[in-house]
Amino acid sequence: MLTLKKLALSAAALFLWGSAVLGESVQLKESDIVSVTVFNEESLSGVFTIGPEGTLVLPLLGSIPAIGRAADELAGDVEARLEKDFIRDAQVVVALAKAAELPPQLVTVIGQVAAPGRVPFDAGVAMDLFTAVASAGGMTERGNPYNLELKRREGDDLKTYRLSIDSDRNYQLRDGDTIIVHAMEEVEEKIETITVIGEVKDPGAIQIDPEEPFDLITAIAVAGGFTNIARPSKVVVRRRNGEAVKTFEFNVLKMQKDQSSPFFLLPNDTVFVPESIF
Repeated sequence: MLTLKKLALSAAALFLWGSAVLGESVQLKESDIVSVTVFNEESLSGVFTIGPEGTLVLPLLGSIPAIGRAADELAGDVEARLEKDFIRDAQVVVALAKAAELPPQLVTVIGQVAAPGRVPFDAGVAMDLFTAVASAGGMTERGNPYNLELKRREGDDLKTYRLSIDSDRNYQLRDGDTIIVHAMEEVEEKIETITVIGEVKDPGAIQIDPEEPFDLITAIAVAGGFTNIARPSKVVVRRRNGEAVKTFEFNVLKMQKDQSSPFFLLPNDTVFVPESIF
């Protein structure tokens, strides 16, 4: 229960910050800006940012865990720490002054869809299987609604799940998921492969439809992404043309940052991701 002092502090926080959020409604996250008000202790009060390690650094107290906690829970922790060593009957109010702006999350949808590629969605907003496929233009006439493949990174493992639009339409996707919409069985024999080797987490052959675009960045994503010792600035694509072999070199990080035009792969291409020299 709030004391009269806390009610006064809460009112002051709301007056100062306007849109500040108090109480249990919001869990704090990295880069959130919070106001901490300690009654009658201006030197201990102020505005602080939650750092990448998940803590607030406060005067006298140092680092205090903040990520995933509600504002009033954090206030209670600050009070307890102050009362233990510094202030008797501490009165503290914590308010969210400005929420961090999170980058959009991405899922990749490829295969038998009208517009294969990456589908962005806001952090904290649910993205289900049906919405992801619809956002990629929906299935082509050759798409098999009962044969979708989900590739998902879980820790150090790359998991594969079989899904169906019919029974799994509300399946919740996560940032970094890749959905592959396979073709109907009568055209499966037309599927060919490219190969991704080197410093990716799931190297090997990847089935592609030669009539559907399949770019370099998508191939690396389907292969699980780069390992932590990869050298993405020197990715090589080898393409055989008769007896000759043509080699292309790409800085994939720069391609992603600049949103460069995609480099589309052809059947039997080999993508090699080298190890970092450092």
